[in-house]
Amino acid sequence: MISNLSVALLHDGMLDKQDAIVTTSLTMMDVHDICRSCRTYNTRSFYIAHSSSVLRSLASTLERHWKEGHGATYNPDRKDAFDILHITETLEQIKEDIQKKTGKTPLLVATSAHQGGERVSFSNLREQMNKDSEHHYLLLLGTGWGMSQELLEQTDLFLEPINGPTEYNHLSVRSACAIMLDRLFGE
Repeated sequence: MISNLSVALLHDGMLDKQDAIVTTSLTMMDVHDICRSCRTYNTRSFYIAHSSSVLRSLASTLERHWKEGHGATYNPDRKDAFDILHITETLEQIKEDIQKKTGKTPLLVATSAHQGGERVSFSNLREQMNKDSEHHYLLLLGTGWGMSQELLEQTDLFLEPINGPTEYNHLSVRSACAIMLDRLFGE
């Protein structure tokens, strides 16, 4: 069964430590690990959106290595994971691609490690996605110090943060993605 969830790693409209809106860099380790998590939990697609043509080209080189190059024969599991990767420039392009592929405008699900705002729990989102055949969901992952307020205001749902037993809460985006997907799809 094809999942009604896709994941997007965003780099534009992010905050830095001083709360300035910036574009963050693309991290190759994020690409590898999030592809593998998305494939493990059967998301429909994993999108990377970045305004830099140089960084999109770098991501495409990595993708070709694992899908067509030596990496495809060296590690077929990684090739399988990269089959769901789509590299775009903007969130708008992601939404258009999902609309084209599914016939549905995606519901945007924001994520943040910060507290505040009206949040949906993992269990409620899981239940909603399981019952909902009318919508496709797009889980938005921010980079840097999180998504700007302007970006958050474009979303339909705001997922609760991941909380551990301590005050410290600064997971890498790839770790947070794996935890979120497990909470939404894990057995």
